[in-house]
Amino acid sequence: MMRLRLPEVPRFLRGDALALPNDCCPVVAACVASGTLLLEQAGIETARLDAECLVAAGLGCPRWHLILEPNRRLSPEEFSRILRLLQRRERREPLAYILGVREFWSLPMAVSAGVLVPRPETETLVEAALAAWGEMRAESRESRVETREARPIIVELCTGSGAVAIALAKELPAARVLATDLSWRALRVARANAARHGVAARIEFLRGDLWRAVNGQAPAGSVDLVVANPPYIRSPELETLMPEVQWEPRLALDGGADGLRVLRKIVASSPDRIRPGGVLLLEIGADQAEAVGALLAASGRFEPARLRPDLAGRPRVVVARRRGM
Repeated sequence: MMRLRLPEVPRFLRGDALALPNDCCPVVAACVASGTLLLEQAGIETARLDAECLVAAGLGCPRWHLILEPNRRLSPEEFSRILRLLQRRERREPLAYILGVREFWSLPMAVSAGVLVPRPETETLVEAALAAWGEMRAESRESRVETREARPIIVELCTGSGAVAIALAKELPAARVLATDLSWRALRVARANAARHGVAARIEFLRGDLWRAVNGQAPAGSVDLVVANPPYIRSPELETLMPEVQWEPRLALDGGADGLRVLRKIVASSPDRIRPGGVLLLEIGADQAEAVGALLAASGRFEPARLRPDLAGRPRVVVARRRGM
């Protein structure tokens, strides 16, 4: 018996598999195999994983469920849904946009077009922030100085989907979190994610350009932790990035000619907002550690910066403590 492969489905049928008779639809395993081939031909390195995710999404089941019924024949309606999903991925639309979700810090985060997709390496920013807060608490206990741990104030600049702010709110239940972004669309998604994970009452999402959005919300010198994953890609490099990145909002990626435009503004405007001994944490590009360290040193308001690498060993987060303790 001939096995129907997705690349062999005529183009005029790809958008409307409902026209296919039942016995022409593939079984689950064949659909996964053919979908994998289609995505491999499109140059997608994770073709098998993506095909499994899209077939599962088209069937409305978890990915592991595909193993249980590999020989179940798809209905025309199921096949039609899966074909449309695979077509979108074939065009190199990010998998997270197609599925509408991306896991971050073991939490499902809704994402949509116009919102930056959370990256695994950005979890390093959360890890570094939690470590910095732990150090601050330990120092307060050792010095017997009255601690602020009952109500720490955390500000996230450039929150996007809200992933970092939500992860920190989950890990630090007593914290008050202020999260800013210029994009209304991103803030709508962030608020929905916060509600989904039960932290909406402890995060204030504010629209505006960096610290301008926080005006009136936190007095000068009151913020304990500032975290940011700002745009830091050099403008000329944007067109050379993977096709999937071209679908994402340029506002969240473009760091200007040298990649430091937004980082420079954050370093200049943050010291007056952070309390003495508070910490600024910035996600950076792998080759920007020296330049960002120089910006922090030139301000004269921070102690020497430390670097925290991501799981691949690349410099990912700059950690700088505000002078004045």
